[in-house]
Amino acid sequence: MQQDSSSTNTSLSDSPANLAASSVLGLCFALGVPGNIAVLVLLSRWLKGGSFTPKLLLSLAVSDLMALLLLPVWIYALLHDWVFGLVWCKILSYIVYWSLYCSVLSVTLLSVQRYVQVLHPQKWAKLREHGLNGLVCGIWILSGVLCCYALIQRRVKLEKDGHFRCGAHYRNISEIVATLSWETLVLFVFAFPVLVYFYVRLHRGVSQSASLNTHRMTKLVIRIVATFFIFWLPYHITNIVLIITILLGHENVLRFAEAGREITGSLVVINSCVNPFIYAFSARVLRQSTSGTDTA
Repeated sequence: MQQDSSSTNTSLSDSPANLAASSVLGLCFALGVPGNIAVLVLLSRWLKGGSFTPKLLLSLAVSDLMALLLLPVWIYALLHDWVFGLVWCKILSYIVYWSLYCSVLSVTLLSVQRYVQVLHPQKWAKLREHGLNGLVCGIWILSGVLCCYALIQRRVKLEKDGHFRCGAHYRNISEIVATLSWETLVLFVFAFPVLVYFYVRLHRGVSQSASLNTHRMTKLVIRIVATFFIFWLPYHITNIVLIITILLGHENVLRFAEAGREITGSLVVINSCVNPFIYAFSARVLRQSTSGTDTA
């Protein structure tokens, strides 16, 4: 039995697809974890009571870090086997989903907040500090509720090649379609139009602002939103293709779409380690904003 298990693990680690995926995840971990930790240290040092944009950036960095810190577990599972049991499969999967939902909602609120604060400052001023802090807490609570299905669906399964995998387990086709539709509805149909709308309105209106630092902070937010859009859009397009192919019953296309979902899913992880580099290029703006030069 030990010999068979060793043979299975060797075949897993020798698989080109698994080696490529684990290499990408390893690079994301090596770059993203130190980068997001540096962002957390800098933002927490510069954070002041009246600065809300940095609070949202801090929330985004925490959510990114949550997903990145778990990458070694998934890398080990890719190269060897899932040996952590059912409970940890559910818990770790839930944390990943929680961080992704929180990341989406943080970026969405970031675009809305920046638009209202820059172009409608009187309306934004009506929100007190407790109300602003409530928005951040609300993002985390709502994210945890929206992704709770991961606790139910994630299972440890024995694959045809003889190794265990922590993945989604659906009871029927309807559940697959419902899950993919839910993710597409919340993370795409709702979030992306909001992002695009306020991105365009902010870009058009910010030229009327007299504050140079406001211009710079707004450009930082736009970079984050644009980067988020680039890395997330392929994932949701693949989700939509999957839903269509499942409903039409095209099995050949379905296998191709599932493989595409694995690839586009890695882009989402890459997005989590790109944000710190965007912050690094705007460190001066963040420091000025949090020190009171800008009321962001």
